[in-house]
Amino acid sequence: MPQLIQKASPESSLKEKDRPKWYVAYTFPKSEKSVQNKLEKIGIHSYLPLHQVVREWSDRKKKLLVPLFPNYIFVYASENERHESFIVKEILRYVSFDGKAAFVSNTVIDSLKHILSRTHDVHVEGLTNEGMPVKIIHGPFTGVEGVILKTKGRERLIVQIRALQRSVALNISTADVESVSLFDNQ
Repeated sequence: MPQLIQKASPESSLKEKDRPKWYVAYTFPKSEKSVQNKLEKIGIHSYLPLHQVVREWSDRKKKLLVPLFPNYIFVYASENERHESFIVKEILRYVSFDGKAAFVSNTVIDSLKHILSRTHDVHVEGLTNEGMPVKIIHGPFTGVEGVILKTKGRERLIVQIRALQRSVALNISTADVESVSLFDNQ
């Protein structure tokens, strides 16, 4: 199986640094489309994979195209262009390992484009292990952090929230939480 994210090699030649790669930028919440537009305006190519979801309000349901990977956008840039891209204020940082910029292979990007050109009915399965700390990102408890107590199939979780020295358990969709420890060590 091909490696999805690769670490840039420190012994890269000057030519290698000038060669564009698909870097993964981490953005402010709900600003991925804005980042894509701003990058294109400054001449840096990017890719924002979108998928279709149904959002439900009290009075209606609506199909929306939303980022497949919330808060992330793929940026095709040389090392210099990657540094220049920070002119876009909504880019918080780039994914890195051991202080080295990580990049995604062209094969992975091409595969995503191929899949999403055929259907937008794609769902990302996040890591939802019992005991994992999460933050609720949709619904009335948005911003509240908790711990996964139990998984109920592929779509539902029981999340424990500690508040006022009490514990509250919520039955919540996997799409409504994100890991809070993904970038803590950077």
